[in-house]
Amino acid sequence: MMTTSSGHKVLPDIPEKTLKSYLSQKEIAVDTELEGLRLVRDQVALVQLCDRNQEVCLVRPDISNPPPNLTRFFTHPKTIKIFHYAISDVAFLKSSLGIDVHPFRCTKVMSKLIRTYTDSHGLKHLVKEFIGLEMDKNAQSSNWQRKDLTQEQLQYAANDVLYLLPVYDALKRMLKERGKLPTGISAVEINDHSQKMLITMVELVLNGYGDRDQGWETSLFSH
Repeated sequence: MMTTSSGHKVLPDIPEKTLKSYLSQKEIAVDTELEGLRLVRDQVALVQLCDRNQEVCLVRPDISNPPPNLTRFFTHPKTIKIFHYAISDVAFLKSSLGIDVHPFRCTKVMSKLIRTYTDSHGLKHLVKEFIGLEMDKNAQSSNWQRKDLTQEQLQYAANDVLYLLPVYDALKRMLKERGKLPTGISAVEINDHSQKMLITMVELVLNGYGDRDQGWETSLFSH
């Protein structure tokens, strides 16, 4: 176990008390840090979780022996896992740890559906707009395989989940306020449909049907 100066601990699994608290809540923010961006070749190096009380848990999973509490959390049917760019995180969690995450939602999809006034849909842009904070992204492309992660890396990892639930809430409000779209379907309903499609998109990526954006997008439905 490694403890940072900010108090964050890197653990091999979610502690029982924390797991019980997480599973009692409707939504938990989740992110991952990866060895690289190539499925199968690269693995999950760190998993970050955070609840609405800002209780952050940082887990460095043993790829050869997936942590049981982490697995239980990701497969718990009553807790929605909130990701930003869920396709990548969910695909890597399955390819690295064999975990089928459910249920889950993606804030990047929500942002693209409702924030049609901009092309900036990164978490950094969402946190700036809704919370008014500038996120430091300097540690994003760093070595997450190293045995002793730096304080900068761990603070970066924690920040990626600390603000995710407030961003999710803001996007939900925007979708609700948009109301009906021209065809009569509501923005909330089209988001629900889009979120369900992510499960299929993850399977397409995992099975090699991604032929764009280094395998993360597919032309399967193009004409």
